[in-house]
Amino acid sequence: MTDFDKKLIEKANNFRRWDYRSIDVLISIADTDEARRVLTNIRWELYDLVQETL
Repeated sequence: MTDFDKKLIEKANNFRRWDYRSIDVLISIADTDEARRVLTNIRWELYDLVQETL
C-alpha cells in the first residue's frame, strides 16, 4: 500500500456517514487493490450506518 493510499484511507475515515458515496471517487484513484478493498469496506460501513438511521 502506498503513502497515497494511506492518505485516501485516512480521508475516508473522516467522512460523515451521509457522504459515503463520495468514497467511490477515492476508490477509483487508489493505487493498490488492497487500498480499494479497505476503502470499499469503509464505504459499506458508512452505508450501514445510514441505513440504521432511516
